[in-house]
Amino acid sequence: MCVVAAVLTVLNLLLKLPCTDTAPSVLPRDAVVSRFGCFSDVEFLWDVRQLASHVFPYVTGSDIGNGTVEYPTLTGVWIWLTALPVDTARGFLVVTAAVAVVIVVVVTLLLARIAGRRAWIWAATPPLALYAVSNWDLLPVVCTVVGLVAVVRPPARWSTTTRYAVAGLAFGLGGAFKLYPLMFLAPLAIAALLDRDVALAARVKRTVAALGSGIGVVLAANVPFALINLDGWLSVFRFQAGRPISPSTMSIWFYGLMPWSMAPEGSFQTLMGTLSTVTTAIGILAVLVVTVVLALRRGTTPWIESAAALLAVYMVCNKVASPQYVLWLLPFFVVVRIGGWWIAAYLVADICAFVGFFRNTFYIAVGIGTSTWANQAMAVGIWGRAALLVAFAVVFFRVGSVATDRPGARPVADGTPGAPEARGGHGAPGASGASGASGASGASGVHGASERVSDHAADGVPVGVSGRAAGDRDDDAPVHPA
Repeated sequence: MCVVAAVLTVLNLLLKLPCTDTAPSVLPRDAVVSRFGCFSDVEFLWDVRQLASHVFPYVTGSDIGNGTVEYPTLTGVWIWLTALPVDTARGFLVVTAAVAVVIVVVVTLLLARIAGRRAWIWAATPPLALYAVSNWDLLPVVCTVVGLVAVVRPPARWSTTTRYAVAGLAFGLGGAFKLYPLMFLAPLAIAALLDRDVALAARVKRTVAALGSGIGVVLAANVPFALINLDGWLSVFRFQAGRPISPSTMSIWFYGLMPWSMAPEGSFQTLMGTLSTVTTAIGILAVLVVTVVLALRRGTTPWIESAAALLAVYMVCNKVASPQYVLWLLPFFVVVRIGGWWIAAYLVADICAFVGFFRNTFYIAVGIGTSTWANQAMAVGIWGRAALLVAFAVVFFRVGSVATDRPGARPVADGTPGAPEARGGHGAPGASGASGASGASGASGVHGASERVSDHAADGVPVGVSGRAAGDRDDDAPVHPA
């Protein structure tokens, strides 16, 4: 599995290398890039952000450039570090790919720990071959997966508070690379507070631990830069806020509001930006409301499903829908029990968008125009992805996740005593996964014990009679909700 993932990552490097060729070409640069589909932000930013100068980012100047990139601080520092050993765009791409191979292998091992054979969805599907070194998206991806593992499959000696603290730290770290993992702190905190597996004091403690560690690492990664050079730090936010919604964003806003969206500046650009922001906020709020309602009704929170739904909403409503964002979604295809046809449909739509966009750009660059199959393929890809993401926001809640324990279902090692309750009492599923009195366990991702046994067997995880993975500690000691 790890070998396959590493090979696909190397294939992506080979796909991107033609764009680093500095030899003269009879074709214009846009035609060369789009002909091979070799565009990569890694190669592109080497020149336009003067990364060869090896200037430490954000601490000098007041705008993007001269070593400062348009990403959160930890990504900028990572880019600076990995650029130090090289002095060419080709060398930078190779170093980035070498690091990407390590990250991809780590993610593969972690997903296999959670989901067994379902990790093949990550390791052996096209996105790694298409996007692994397109940008630095693998950095927040590995942080997200570490956060999932910290709650679902942590070391046996960890207390529930430690699990939530590490998960919050991982999501916060991911947010310091790319912002989207910060969203996952919300369902994590809801699970920490509302899951009725321990007394209220322990729930409050782990909620504070999750939020404190997540917010703390974000502050630690940003406050020093803001204090040293506020204008340089703010330049990232100014750039992203002022970025026009153009054909290259591949978003529903540009292609759905043509021809008005074709103006690169003006009031309609402002309107599209506002629509994107407002719909994203509404979608996120709706997902969190559903998460809270389900948590209150069942006594256990479908927080992984909620995180996946939040990501789907963000991806469809955001003003930028870059193709490599599928790497963000892929781990959730692994850990949420969504069917293979859903996954295949999304990956086909993604390939249509990728191939269609670059081929359409090539045809425009050489004067053929837009009345081609490529333009139609791009449209199918963009709108197919959008429709499926909307569906995923609902389906993720309905299918459940591969997590063998709900958050906090391990013994309380925090010194908080509690009186045992009847398994499944108060309408909440017991820690073993049996349904509560309400009988509604599907959306929460907690299945009956017999289903759990077959699920684990299918994923290659040894199980005992209770449906718990072998080696897990006995967690069947819930307490009355406070």
